[in-house]
Order: sequence, then structure tokens, then C-alpha cells
Amino acid sequence: VLSGRRKGLSRRSLGEDRRTMVRIIDKIIARREEYAWERDHQPPNDDVGGDQRHDPSKIEPPGWDGDCDEAQQQDPNKDIKPGWYYSFEFFPPKTEAGLDNLLTRIDRMSRRLDPLFVSVTWGACGSTLSRTLAVASHAQRFACVDVLLHLSCTGLSRERIAQVLNMAKSSGIRNILALRGDSPHGTWKEGDVSGGECDRAIDLVKLIRQLHGDYFSIGVAGHPEGHASSPKGDSGRDVEMQHLKAKMLAGADFVMTQFFYDMDVFLDFVRRCKKAGIDSPIIAGVMPVQSYSSLIKMTEFCGISVPQSLLDRLEGVKDDDEEVKTIGWEHATEMCRAILTSAESEDFQVEGFHFYTLNLERSTTRILAALGAVEVLDGSSRASSSTMLDQNQDQGRQRKESISERATSTRRVLPWKPSAMDRRLKEDVRPINWSNRPRSYVQRTDDWDDYPNGRWGDSTSP
Repeated sequence: VLSGRRKGLSRRSLGEDRRTMVRIIDKIIARREEYAWERDHQPPNDDVGGDQRHDPSKIEPPGWDGDCDEAQQQDPNKDIKPGWYYSFEFFPPKTEAGLDNLLTRIDRMSRRLDPLFVSVTWGACGSTLSRTLAVASHAQRFACVDVLLHLSCTGLSRERIAQVLNMAKSSGIRNILALRGDSPHGTWKEGDVSGGECDRAIDLVKLIRQLHGDYFSIGVAGHPEGHASSPKGDSGRDVEMQHLKAKMLAGADFVMTQFFYDMDVFLDFVRRCKKAGIDSPIIAGVMPVQSYSSLIKMTEFCGISVPQSLLDRLEGVKDDDEEVKTIGWEHATEMCRAILTSAESEDFQVEGFHFYTLNLERSTTRILAALGAVEVLDGSSRASSSTMLDQNQDQGRQRKESISERATSTRRVLPWKPSAMDRRLKEDVRPINWSNRPRSYVQRTDDWDDYPNGRWGDSTSP
């Protein structure tokens, strides 16, 4: 039975804190051990679902309007077993302002939503190298979340790949998603390779293992509906599965799938993986619909099928972006819930979702709230206003509070997120890096002039 890269894998004892792990495969295995024990010792008739550690009656329904009948208030996640996890994908923006906004968003989503890891994408031929590493390094060092760095072999020499791996290592990154990358011709043709010195992802996996042994946890892509360069039909799917199995034998640890909108397509892919002898973790890729036009464009480009039922729901509101997004996150929620409660989820341990966020946060947060992984407080349950003063005081304008600022993970234990850097795993105090958190510094010191002698000094002293 093929089980991915197991040589050198550290299987931690159940009592050891899995938050000190930085390799994704270690974290996944530790979660399986922890929650397997928890399920075995769960009291009978326990209705708590998902990854919740709180009263399920506190879960907000998808609408969060507080005006739902008794049937709606029943927990829809009661059949979801504990132990599932999720992660987010981001891509590096092209502008400095966009980069600043993204870093703030990653920090906020990592702190409030508590993903297992985040991934940062890679541009063709390394075109986004500096920005990709800047985002990945910031997330690893300052947002204290483990990073999965995308790395494709399109147009790169082995020497250049080795340099990138060394830069990732110096930034504390321990996880690589090994990809063939975009087609060197713009569109894929049957039999195409990357155009670099590593023809395919399997060559990249072998190179990483050759250079760094087990230092990196390696993920590879899975294509439930086949890659564009593979033959069509059943023969193409068989070829695709042979390629995937070869990548796992070469040293990959886990599989991350292309996004999909038909749950049955994904579950059939899982069954074929298990039939082929692949029992490594399979993380399902989920991309909530953000607009009708982007859905049509991306699914046609990637060869992704869309259920007619979803197209019918979208057809009448395709010009209403907000309604399209609502249908998008509701459909994604239904898929995730169905997958987590399916027989395949239990038999084959399908327990993770990777959300392709497109650098947006609202839809992903709503999905997680609907699944019971986070709680989102409405305006009536908060002491603060639903709007807050913009951090840029000189503009003096107001902005609407983001949904992830009102969210809190249902599985957080500490008031801060432990560092993901190896050398900071065991620190027992958390430093305040003022130079990296200037906004926090301004907020904390804004009223210091009101107390020139200290809050507890002599108020009559000049």
C-alpha cells in the first residue's frame, strides 16, 4: 500500500502539542491520532459536530439574521465528525498598496480563523518570485502561520530551483507544493511538459528530496477531472492516476486537488486514488463562486464541469454580484458538508479543504461559519459599532468592519497564535514587534499625552 513519504516522518505522541509542528504532513497525522482517540472516547449521543468545542446552539445559521424558525436553528453539522481542517490560498498582488492590504488580510484571517496553513502562489517562470517570497516570509514570521510555498518548474533551471529552495529554507518555510506550472505555450496540449529542466512535477519532487531530504513536506496536485495535457476519457484518467501514484512514490506527502463544483466528481477521484493504492491525505480544493463571468472563464480554461443545478441557480441573478456570491458560498458549504458526512470521508479520511480565496475573505469566512468552524458575532451581540474608524486617521473616513474581524475560531486555545518558526517554537513570552505593527503601536499610545506623568503619577505635577 502506497502511503506517501513516511521515511523520517515524526509521529508525535498524543500528548505532545501539535502546534509546535511546522511540516503539514506531521500536523495532519497528529490531528488524525488526536481525534481518533477523541472519537473513540466520545460519550454516546454527543451531537457536537465539526471541529467544535462549544455549545452547538451557539452556531449562527448561514443568514445570521437572528430571525429563523426552530427547524433552521437545528444544528446542520451534527453528523460531521471532529478532526477536519482547512487552509487558504493567496496570490501576490502586483502593487505595493495591494501587497500591504494582503499582508493585513493574511494576518487577520490567520489570527481569527485559525487555518492549518496558508499557501502562496507562484508566477510562471518565477515571474513573481520576490513578491511570492515576501508574502510567504511575512506570513511565516509575523502572522505565525505555516506556509505552503507553491513552486513550479516551468522555465526554471535546476540551479535556480535550488536557489529558491534555499531562500524558502532561510525564511523558515518547511512546505512546498510541487507543480509542473503553466503551459509554456499559453494553453496546454496533450503531452506538453514544463519547458524547464524539470519536465514534470515528479522531477521537481525528486530534486527536492535529493537536495533537502525530509526537511520539506511536499504536496502535489491532483486533478479530479484530469489535466489538460492528459488524454481524454477513461484512458486519460488512468494515465493521470499513474502519474499521481508515481509522484507519491517519488516522495510527495499529500495531494491537493484542483477546484471542483461537482461533489460526485471529487468522491469518484478519491475512490480511484484508493483503488490505485494511494492512501496519503487528500485535501479538497474549493473555490467559492465570486462572479458569474469568472466562473465561466475559469471552468472553461481548466476543464472543470459545473452541475446544471448550480448554473440554473446563477442564471437568473448573474448580473447581481452579491447574490452570485451568496449562491457561491452556499453551494460550497453544501459540498463541504456532504463530503465530510460521506462514507468516503470516513473510509478514506478525507478531512481537509483548501480554499482558493482569490485574496478575498468574506465567502470563505461564511462557509466556515456555516460549517461550525468559526463563530461570527452579529451587531446586537457586540459592544462596538458595526463600523470602525479607518486606520488612516488623516483620511478620517469610516469603513465597514470585515466579516473575519467579527469571527473567532471555535478551536483556539491560546490568546495568540504560536510562531511557526523553528527557532521560536518553545518561547514562553511573545515579543511585541513594534516596527512590524506600527498601527498597533499608534492605537496603544494614542492617549499617552493625556497622562504626561504616567497614569498613576501626581496629576498636579507640571
